[in-house]
Amino acid sequence: MIRRESDLLHPRLTVVPVVGGARPVIDAAPGRTVVGQAELAVAMEAVAGRRRAVLRERIVELESGLAAARDDLADADAAADQRRADRDAFVDAAGWVDSLPELAVQGRARTAEAEAELAERLRDDREAARALDRVLDQRASAEAAIAEARRQLSALRAADGAAAHPERERAAADLEAQAASVEARLAEAEADARARSEQTKRAVGETERELERLAREQRERLARLAGLVECLPGEARPPHDADPLHHVATVAAGLRGLAGVVDAELTGLQAEADRQRAGCEERRRQVEAARLALERIAPEDAAQALADLVAGITEGVVVLDDVVADGAGGSEDGLLRALEDTEPSAPLVLLSSDPAVLGWAIDLPADRGALAGPRTVDLLTASPAAATASPGGHR
Repeated sequence: MIRRESDLLHPRLTVVPVVGGARPVIDAAPGRTVVGQAELAVAMEAVAGRRRAVLRERIVELESGLAAARDDLADADAAADQRRADRDAFVDAAGWVDSLPELAVQGRARTAEAEAELAERLRDDREAARALDRVLDQRASAEAAIAEARRQLSALRAADGAAAHPERERAAADLEAQAASVEARLAEAEADARARSEQTKRAVGETERELERLAREQRERLARLAGLVECLPGEARPPHDADPLHHVATVAAGLRGLAGVVDAELTGLQAEADRQRAGCEERRRQVEAARLALERIAPEDAAQALADLVAGITEGVVVLDDVVADGAGGSEDGLLRALEDTEPSAPLVLLSSDPAVLGWAIDLPADRGALAGPRTVDLLTASPAAATASPGGHR
């Protein structure tokens, strides 16, 4: 009895064990399409190309989302940082308000010292001015006396004419020496008096500036305190007509209350910033994973390529020549799952020498496939006539 090829084949998938080495001629019959690893590699590259095109669009979308997430994170961090700075400012301001009474005492003491010092320096300045006036009067009197003596001596010389008087010449020489000595001493005294006067004036100016600085500091403290009072809610403010310096405890407590309110807000803001940071990191990982996937052929590419190949052949018998094996471009398990899950339009014959594949075929459900004996290869190789074209022109 002659058995036909279809009698030995499972209507969906037949797995046929073959030995290693030279393959029998299995593509010499009409209505038979052979798919080998070369065809699978071409199909796999086509699937990978389509996936990469989609992936490139996805990467652009992910990178845009990552940039937006980074902007949102920067805004969230800035908001948290600002409120943190506000909280710290309120805490620092409360501590400063607490120190105001001591600062006021110190300021009053320093002002009193400066005022006493100014009074003393003003006295020194007046005394130095009077001393300078006395030196100037003495110098003016001495210069007038010297000028008169010189005038009288000059008149005597003119009255004597050409006659020489040694005693008068000696007196004139003594007068000049004394006059020079007096003038030198008076000039030195004037220089010392002027230096002393300038020194006392500088001291007065320094003390006046110190008093101005102390007064300015006090005004600035009061102005800052008034500004802090304005920051407080109405119920936390001291009486409007009262001196805030008399209510520093109330003001400091109000500022610490504001710090507590801001601290509560900060908890939510920090949680939002952390959420944004986690989202940003997740988007970064997605971009990195997509870029890595772009550089390789994924195992699912091989499974999809094999499924596309067997689903695209609708007539005859499809012979898969040991395509499910290591080195086929994808994982063995993925290719086996693709064969098990795909619904082919034409019967499939999988030739394999891989024990793992044959073990998988033994456990196939009856409606998904079966493991055939070696005689099936004999039947396949005995069929006469020329083979049909395989995908991509392979024969």
